[in-house]
Amino acid sequence: MGDDISINTAGIKENFSKVSSFFKQKKVQTILIVLLFLIILIGSSTVRLQNLPLLVDQTTGESLPLALDPFYFLRIAETIVEEGGLPAIDVMRYPSANVGFTNEVLPQALVFLYNIGKIFDGDVSLQFINVVSPVIFFGLGLVIFFFLIYVLTKSKGIALFSSAFLAFIPTYLHRTLAGFSDHEAIGMFAFFLFLLGYGLALKFLDRGGGRKNFIKILLFGLLVGFFSSFAVASWGGGANFIFMILPLSFGLFWLLKVQNLENTSKEQLKGFLLFYFSWIFFSILTGLLFGFSLQEMIGRVLFRSSSLISGAVFLFLLADFSLINFGHKINFIREEGLKKYRVLYSLLIVVLIGIIFLLFQGNLFSFISNILDRFVDPLGASRAGLTVAENKQPFLEDWINQIGKIFFWFFYVGMLFVGINISKGINKKGKKILFFLLWTLAISGILFSRISSTSLLNGTNFISKLFYLGAIILFLGYSFWIYFKERIRVKSGLLILASWLFLMLIAGRGAVRLFFVITPFATFMGGYFLVNLFNYAKKSKDDFLRMILVILLILSVIGTVITLNSFISVTSAQAEHTGPSAGLQWQSAMSWVRENTILGSIFVHWWDYGYWIQYLGERPTITDGGHAVPYWDHLIGRYLLTTPDPETALSFMKSHNVSYLLIDPTDLGKYGAYGIIGSDEINQDRFSQIPTMILDPNQIQETSDKEIRFYQGGTMVDEDIIYEQDGQEIFLPANKAAIAGTILEFSENNGKFSFNRPSVVFVYNNQQIIIPIRYVYFRGELFDMGGGLDAVIRTLPSASQTGPGIQIDDLGSVIYLSPRVSKSLFAQLYLMNDPFNIYPTIKVAHRESDLLVSSLRSQGANMEDILFFNGFRGPIKIFEIDYPENILEKEEFLRISGKFAEFDDLKFTA
Repeated sequence: MGDDISINTAGIKENFSKVSSFFKQKKVQTILIVLLFLIILIGSSTVRLQNLPLLVDQTTGESLPLALDPFYFLRIAETIVEEGGLPAIDVMRYPSANVGFTNEVLPQALVFLYNIGKIFDGDVSLQFINVVSPVIFFGLGLVIFFFLIYVLTKSKGIALFSSAFLAFIPTYLHRTLAGFSDHEAIGMFAFFLFLLGYGLALKFLDRGGGRKNFIKILLFGLLVGFFSSFAVASWGGGANFIFMILPLSFGLFWLLKVQNLENTSKEQLKGFLLFYFSWIFFSILTGLLFGFSLQEMIGRVLFRSSSLISGAVFLFLLADFSLINFGHKINFIREEGLKKYRVLYSLLIVVLIGIIFLLFQGNLFSFISNILDRFVDPLGASRAGLTVAENKQPFLEDWINQIGKIFFWFFYVGMLFVGINISKGINKKGKKILFFLLWTLAISGILFSRISSTSLLNGTNFISKLFYLGAIILFLGYSFWIYFKERIRVKSGLLILASWLFLMLIAGRGAVRLFFVITPFATFMGGYFLVNLFNYAKKSKDDFLRMILVILLILSVIGTVITLNSFISVTSAQAEHTGPSAGLQWQSAMSWVRENTILGSIFVHWWDYGYWIQYLGERPTITDGGHAVPYWDHLIGRYLLTTPDPETALSFMKSHNVSYLLIDPTDLGKYGAYGIIGSDEINQDRFSQIPTMILDPNQIQETSDKEIRFYQGGTMVDEDIIYEQDGQEIFLPANKAAIAGTILEFSENNGKFSFNRPSVVFVYNNQQIIIPIRYVYFRGELFDMGGGLDAVIRTLPSASQTGPGIQIDDLGSVIYLSPRVSKSLFAQLYLMNDPFNIYPTIKVAHRESDLLVSSLRSQGANMEDILFFNGFRGPIKIFEIDYPENILEKEEFLRISGKFAEFDDLKFTA
């Protein structure tokens, strides 16, 4: 019996050894990695195609993009196919400004894919190719991403895990989903190509390639330069990181190479300099192939705020190379000092040249201030940018909510492993440990100095900024100190990785929309963490430490399974149910526009809807999401949507030859954006918000002849309120007092309603102040109470679902229109149907109701076309404009730049 057990045990060991030997073969491992990667690629691509049945225009049957901007690129691609090229002027955009077409390469890429698609299927449409193109570019990008990680780390495991995380992480889904045919998917593909080409070039130089073959160096410069300009043409915003990552990492590469000149020949240094110069030269030159001007490419590569480091590093390389070769000829510099402090002299030369340049530009101090501001708020914020939700500066809690707690710690510890691996290039153990501790402090300072708005570390107070900037300064200071004290050897891949790391972390403080750009790096760090943890556990010679690492590895594997399962579940659910942002209401409205308006009729509206009207409605618009003339956003906000003066609005529209005004129901929530962008320079004199207040059923009071209702909700007071009540003056200061609710008193007799004077509850200095309101708007009629604050309570029917049916309460909620808002064109025309008849020549040409409202009306409900049910639901209103003869056209309204509120004193009538 015992012999049998021994034989079986030996057999098991022998079989295990054979299996282990089999899987240790490099060919087997490569095949297994390829198979797993293909499963990841095919699976993640399939997930991204799940929503194809939703991406259809119900009025035409054609494939429909997912978001706003893709409509613009699709329209350009269709123009190229129909006309064989692009005209000089895009007649659909900003008609008075003669705007051209974008230089971005996406439309040409769509046409290229379309021509390939026709080879396999003659009936394929450009619209369908457009819809699936993000998934195509995602797949290509994932392949390049795998090879990029492998080149940087020499680890197939890291490349595979990183790719798996990237393939399914929710933050990378939406912009690579079928229908989101914007520039992000192709832009990341181009970005990965650039990093891959640069990684290969730097490895070539690191191996001594600069010593002999200048032709190869030029070819690498051409390749990386072409990929750089391709990235610019693919997605200019994402390409900004190229002109920071390469200069920063190459500057570090140079510093480490010249630290030990005994092992680095002057021929090598010439090769390094040649590569950097050829990269700049070919980035600019190949940009011309994509339709960019020479001036524009020079600015992008060298002189933009995001690319100034490119020029600074080039100057440093020239200065340092010159001092290495000719410094001994400078009489006032001692040879010993030159050898020890040459790098500092080179830096000083760059700083002096920079100061001289900025002094000639007259903006030295503003430049320094801007640099400091960008560290705290990397993107800054234009007036328009502040109104876009995805431009909101995120907190750490936003990061964690986006990627999950488990994966966040993978990401964080992965970055610490990068610090450990870099510190291995330092000889002395004490300095190595201190470097790693300060590396950890710097990483933590960037991440944890902006935890949440309620945290002590909220990113804006002194402690937060001290932690953030102090941690970075300490790390950089120690790194410079150790550079002059120790020989440091770091692999080129780690230099690229470290530069990518810090730039992504700092960018992550800039805007929510940058999560997409940061995600590939975050997934890289997730894979980096897992494989490095495995390697450290495998190689550890200390039994106790090895046991701890093995336990952490087991927990991490479990965490990986949980994380990937969560990612796959979330992405699959999101992908399956993500339909077009231009829903059936918009599709139907644009069908009416195509069929009932004259070709070439110009539309005006808030900028969000421009690309929809241009593509779906086939009509030109004054503004759109491209912000070709940002100043016109201000003019529309001030002199059209928020203006209290009809003649101003009419003059603006007449100056732009507008035929139709369109207002969308979501504009109710965007009124704050109108106000910010439309305000004057100092006082924000148009800013306000329109609060919707919901009935509190527990506070309803009923008597024999009336009912009193209280509605909860509110906002800050938008301008000072001075109101006399009972012989006393009430003062409520703007932005300090708040609105807390509304009291509505009414009676009903045979379906006819009458109202007593409503009131609004204000809160100031912890006191409630109730002020009567003059107007109530109900069922298309404005009731004047004869006194009270000159504001309007606009009633809003509400729907509730307590069973199989839907119940409608005509007084279920209200909208408060402040004295400032109630006089605006938006409130007068859209919310109250021109109750004072101050816009007699602006008539509703078409009203496209919300789908739920249409459904309820078709079932016999007697109700307005505005409803509150899971939010505000209203019609798309299209107004036709007829201009009175006395309305003047003003050339000022056609200017493409100017000051805020500068046309207030113009005369708009004859």
